[in-house]
Amino acid sequence: MTEKKPSVTCKWLKDETILVNPDGQVVPCCYLANPLYRNLLDSNQGRMWDKTEVLKKYKNKKELYNLNYTPMNKILNSDWFNVDLPESWESYETIPGQCLMFCDENYVEDI
Repeated sequence: MTEKKPSVTCKWLKDETILVNPDGQVVPCCYLANPLYRNLLDSNQGRMWDKTEVLKKYKNKKELYNLNYTPMNKILNSDWFNVDLPESWESYETIPGQCLMFCDENYVEDI
């Protein structure tokens, strides 16, 4: 028997939409942006950004994804947006919780 895998359809990607937080951080969607913004203001909030590998990778290099330091085209063409995040959707071990809850067609609350 094969193990069930996520089936992510990113709604924001499908609509070719992106979100920019007030601090200049470019984030794929509101589901990830809101916890990131709270986490950067107070590390006790939005803690998924400190626990999920792909999100930690973004946060550790957050200046690369911030319009105050990096042009939008470079951000959107970065490996994180085009390789790292989509690859994280391939397993329930690596998928960010927000992607799981809001964009995984196979999501069941007790996974």
